[in-house]
Amino acid sequence: MYYWIMLALAVVAEVVSTIGMKFAATSSPLFGYLLMVVMISFSFYAFSRAVIRIPLAVSYAIWEGLGLFLIALSGVVFFGEYLSLNELLAVGVMMFGLMLVTFDKGPKDEQVAEQKVEQELAV
Repeated sequence: MYYWIMLALAVVAEVVSTIGMKFAATSSPLFGYLLMVVMISFSFYAFSRAVIRIPLAVSYAIWEGLGLFLIALSGVVFFGEYLSLNELLAVGVMMFGLMLVTFDKGPKDEQVAEQKVEQELAV
């Protein structure tokens, strides 16, 4: 559970960091850059903890996919940005792909054990 919490924290920190980039580019450069540096550093740290137990492909897909979704939502809510129908569709398709990657459980433990036995017998 610890590793999933770290992944969730990495996603949130990445989103906050990107919001900081927007502040740095628009209204508050000093605050924005400070927020960006602190949060992206924490995001990379938390992500590095998460990938200890969560497969890299799954964790990266969640980190970037969920991050993109939350950043798009943040742009609309906090900065009054507009997403076209095509952009909304693209985010939706990406989220569907993210679900496919995340919910694939891979081979069952029994199948893995059988494969190991077969490999040992082949030697």
